Amino acid sequence: MPTIKGYRQASELSGAIELGSDKVISRYAVEYVVIADNASQGPLTIRSTAGLPNVGLDTYTYNGESDTTAVCKRKTPRNEPKQPLVWYVRCEFDNDPSSQSQENESDAGSATARPATIEWDAEYGEEVMYQDFSTPDRKPILNPVGHQFDPPPTRRIIYPVLTVERYQSTFLPATILAYTDHVNSLAFYGASPGNALMTNIRARQVIEDSVQLWQVTYRIRFAVSPDGFNLVILNQGSHYYDNTLTMNLIPFIDGNVPYIGNLLATGVDGTDEPPEYSTFKAYPSANFATLAL
Repeated sequence: MPTIKGYRQASELSGAIELGSDKVISRYAVEYVVIADNASQGPLTIRSTAGLPNVGLDTYTYNGESDTTAVCKRKTPRNEPKQPLVWYVRCEFDNDPSSQSQENESDAGSATARPATIEWDAEYGEEVMYQDFSTPDRKPILNPVGHQFDPPPTRRIIYPVLTVERYQSTFLPATILAYTDHVNSLAFYGASPGNALMTNIRARQVIEDSVQLWQVTYRIRFAVSPDGFNLVILNQGSHYYDNTLTMNLIPFIDGNVPYIGNLLATGVDGTDEPPEYSTFKAYPSANFATLAL
């Protein structure tokens, strides 16, 4: 079993006192240094190290002082990246009856039976601007003679990102091939088909509850465009069909100068028409529901 090698009081909550509506509220935090037996031991095993406070059961005590009204509400392990056997476990105590607490450790079930950890985040990306945000209708971004800018303008966008972490008794590498770089074929977390992209699946073998398990993390990026992760391209080219029957290619030339002109969906000259767009499926799809996230 892992062992405690030391502890210290976290300075930002060292006996903080607040005035609540009904009582004086005290908050404390103590950080423990825990040494794992091997690198395969995960956060659940570290949390259960003998000598650490039990969430929902133990009260605050440190360096000879104690507060029997402040109960351990949260216990959060974090690994030292450069030393895989070293863990820091932050234990938070308070006597606030309204504060959120982790589950009572005496009632905790097996690792695989516990609910997945859900985290929302965001990341930046960049996309080519083919249309602006004019209302009521978006306008194509073209120069005064109807040609696309080269290089095209881009804008920064923010993707909502969902991270789901859970423990599994089994994991197959084929899962990575079957879902990574795939979009959802059915609705997923409120996103329409094609609007959620699985960007990463990471599985780490750990020992929890004295059993070898897999700690698996799924990372899903959500699109902000109604087109999802499809490619939406202006119908433009250097040639057009003279008509849809003979389909002879004719170059766009104006004053003996070749140019890039607008096309209709049939490939004929669309220079005098409102620009049209073609939509292409950029990623294969998969049914995320089978992952039961």
